[in-house]
Amino acid sequence: MENNDLILELDNIHSGYGEIEVLKDISLWAHRGQIVSILGANGAGKSTLLKTIFGIVQPTSGQVMYEGQDIGRVSTFEKLKRGIAYVPEGRSNFPAMTVQENLEMGAYSRSDKKQIQEDINNLCERFPILKLKRYTAAGNLSGGQQQMVEIAMGLMLKPRLMLIDEPTLGMAPILVTEVLNIIKEINASGTTILIVEQNAKRALEISDYAYVMELGKMRMQGSAEELGRNQEVIEAYLGER
Repeated sequence: MENNDLILELDNIHSGYGEIEVLKDISLWAHRGQIVSILGANGAGKSTLLKTIFGIVQPTSGQVMYEGQDIGRVSTFEKLKRGIAYVPEGRSNFPAMTVQENLEMGAYSRSDKKQIQEDINNLCERFPILKLKRYTAAGNLSGGQQQMVEIAMGLMLKPRLMLIDEPTLGMAPILVTEVLNIIKEINASGTTILIVEQNAKRALEISDYAYVMELGKMRMQGSAEELGRNQEVIEAYLGER
């Protein structure tokens, strides 16, 4: 692919929390239309990487380029408006609000009320569980159902790039498959996905490209197919010997 196909480019990023440096000289690329996975053990810096891209954590040096523009110092609200959605790890919905109300909150940076309702209707048709639970409080849904609500909230922004942190954490295998299938479907509709996922085997199955992080640095990278055959990756992350 040519460089003009790049939607996201990180160049020599350092970031962290106060005096604690977590990311050390991180460079990364994502091309339009790809699913790119970030793999690694707990504490590798994967979540901090997504937070740095989205602006929750500020880089101390390096560049975050999105669609050819440096967004390293752009506010998170501006990033939302530019088409970047972030689905954080863990439950991040409004548990006392209904699914309908959560989806409306997902579109809070938009002002086209009629189109918002049309988009909610479309999402409810696309994800039947949302239609079934549309007027149920999100806190009363199962973990897998809440994850679908949160992904749908992100989709209300009509993102061109979606950052998803640990979407299958703690889920039963059948729900893991369902959530990953939804992510594949979102990608097939034109959204580039950058996903942090501890289930390396399943992440590589749906990804085009992947990076492996270790202690805040990039340890290796390659196509998902290449990394899936790499003996070091197999032994460290795929649970095989």
